[in-house]
Amino acid sequence: MAGIGFELNKLLRRNSFISDIVAVFYSANVSAGPWIMSSITLFLIQAFIPQTQIPFLISALIYTFIFSTIIFGAFSTSVTRFLADLIYKNEVEKIYKLYTSSLTYGISASSLFLIFFFLITKITELPKILLFSYSMTVLTIIWIQIIFITAVRKFIPVVVSFLFGSLVSFFLTIALYNYKGEYFAYLGYNLGLMFIASVLQFYIRKYLYMKTNSREKNLFLAAIRSYRKQTIAGILTYLAAWVDDFIAWAYFKYSISKGFVFAPQYDIPMFISYLFIIPTMILFVVNLETDFYTTYRIFYKSIEGNKKLKYIAISKSNLDENVRSTTRLIFSVQLVSMIIGLILSKDLARLLLLNDYGLRALRFGIVGASSNGMFLYVSLLSYYFDLPDIPLRASMIAFVINAVVSIFTVTRFPGVGFLVGFTVSVIFSWITFSRIYSDLLHFEFARNKLTLSKRGVIIHENKAEEIQKEL
Repeated sequence: MAGIGFELNKLLRRNSFISDIVAVFYSANVSAGPWIMSSITLFLIQAFIPQTQIPFLISALIYTFIFSTIIFGAFSTSVTRFLADLIYKNEVEKIYKLYTSSLTYGISASSLFLIFFFLITKITELPKILLFSYSMTVLTIIWIQIIFITAVRKFIPVVVSFLFGSLVSFFLTIALYNYKGEYFAYLGYNLGLMFIASVLQFYIRKYLYMKTNSREKNLFLAAIRSYRKQTIAGILTYLAAWVDDFIAWAYFKYSISKGFVFAPQYDIPMFISYLFIIPTMILFVVNLETDFYTTYRIFYKSIEGNKKLKYIAISKSNLDENVRSTTRLIFSVQLVSMIIGLILSKDLARLLLLNDYGLRALRFGIVGASSNGMFLYVSLLSYYFDLPDIPLRASMIAFVINAVVSIFTVTRFPGVGFLVGFTVSVIFSWITFSRIYSDLLHFEFARNKLTLSKRGVIIHENKAEEIQKEL
């Protein structure tokens, strides 16, 4: 994530409880702000308002989250990498143009999706069209904004916008539902989204906008073309995460609100299961963007600077230890988080009014989400070492397995396809990454096509002079 490491290091160096808490909130929001907000607010709303009383709101929020992630989340890695390139090359005047071209794509793609959706579902009620269109478009915009807000390197607007915006969404949803019903409750939720997007837009424009006369090509398309493999991997990753939901919709064909095919006993528990990977996501952002990045840069600078082999070996050893310790820590935290989720699953199912099928979906979903969290960690590691083929192949494996297994298991074992798909993909990606990483020096030597002298023998300069004198 472009720029986040600078702010995290600055916060953590203060060595205070408050700065550590802010660092945690900052990491959570820039890594998965919309994800966290959507999951937590949906959970709390259902805890206070029966699902049967707000069928349109629940259906629309789940559709909003799923399709906004597919529309832009699939391209986020390519855009982030291109943004990092602009920062590295000090081409800061292009950053805002990349932002606006990304917004243009996000708004256009959302609009196109909404047009087809309303034509197919034949929804004609104006309040439904306006409310769903707004949440869908604005959440897509927020996904784009959290990429660029890291380049601003201001943590307060990120923390405040998501914290306050989530509270506004929740409390206004409850208050306006009690006052005027479901449509006004949805309006309250959208006002929270509006607050988040407005604050982020203010800071992005304030710090990133630079007036230039040059006409640049569409930088969003340039990012996609520059990092095609990351784009394909992103699309497959998000499809792999949601394909089992689509299969459940096709099988159950249940609709609690006109136009929204829904599987509440499947969708809601799978949605809530993602809450149990939040600690892992926070942890790997903090670790990878601080301690890991420091040892990573030292290692590659030692190669770029033609340091002595002993120095390179020491820096590689430090990097090895960091990768091992970070992986152990993240795996341990995710394991504990998964176990806690499984222990609480029965109480959560009772609170969410889930039946036995829904409880099974929740439990399989929690384990599957844990595998998904580890998959994201290994993918990020692979991107650091410029190994996009690993996430590409792993996401393809996850998508195919989830789709095939879910077709045969969704009725009796909900979430098993999701679990098996991401578990196999994690194993594949970690084995592949470990094989390359274990011989990283040789791999970098071969990848960069470094060659020895054509003479085939390297003779020390002083030794060469002695030989010439003897001759």
